[in-house]
Amino acid sequence: MPERLHARVTAQLKLALLGDCGCGKTIGRLEREARSSGLTGAEIDAALGGRSFEARTAAAVAYACALKAGEGDAIARAHARALQFGITQDDLVAIENKAKRILASKPR
Repeated sequence: MPERLHARVTAQLKLALLGDCGCGKTIGRLEREARSSGLTGAEIDAALGGRSFEARTAAAVAYACALKAGEGDAIARAHARALQFGITQDDLVAIENKAKRILASKPR
């Protein structure tokens, strides 16, 4: 990733990881943050579904979602796919740490 988890990727990770919260206020805030980072409505909708139109970002989002699900096989597959798309091991560690922080911020 050009810079460590820049705003667009972070916004997509937040949408993918927190989009199932069922809280309109939280979703609204996440969508506003995503728009301010430059995401389009279609990109926001994709991220809410755990996807991205950009291949490397899609791999990062898939890895974060696999970590959230906690399924070992899915994590291993997403990890391998991310490496195939040129995401470095250091970036994967940063994605994992970012995902943990995002999930820890989830409203209860």
